Amino acid sequence: MLTLHGMAPTADHVARMPEALESATLANAAALRERGHELPGARDVLAAFQASAGIVQSVLSGNIRPNAVTKLSAFGLEGFMDFEVGGYGSDDEVRANLVAVAQARAIAKYGETFDKANTILVGDRPRDVRAGRDGGARVVGVATGADSVKSLRDAGADVVLPDLRDTRAVAEAVTSLAG
Repeated sequence: MLTLHGMAPTADHVARMPEALESATLANAAALRERGHELPGARDVLAAFQASAGIVQSVLSGNIRPNAVTKLSAFGLEGFMDFEVGGYGSDDEVRANLVAVAQARAIAKYGETFDKANTILVGDRPRDVRAGRDGGARVVGVATGADSVKSLRDAGADVVLPDLRDTRAVAEAVTSLAG
């Protein structure tokens, strides 16, 4: 990020980045609420999984953890997530490696096995699909963003849905992959 903005990635700059990123995101939270929106069906899906025994919901994001919290909080969705067991861009530069980071955190917190057999990544971009596949998760692609059902399928998603509106279909996709 520093290099893209014409700055040398010195130790001082790198050390100051998390605070600067968090501050900028917090300063823009109101604009995020105004310009962004909650995806149709997202709240219902998150609530359904939260009510299901044995499901841990977290975040795999290129964002730093505080920014992931801020972005979900802008739409009142933060209460559905266990941010302690997520994987974040500040944990590793390689998105696929974040799957193992999140699995290790979940194992440490819950004392259960989290591996490819029961880790499901839900994403709307081909890079999300590849991160899940390469990182050791099964993947549900949801074509809620700029990418099509076909592009998510071509990227290797195990299941692809057009959106999150059908809570039952999303739940069936996730539970079928988790066995």
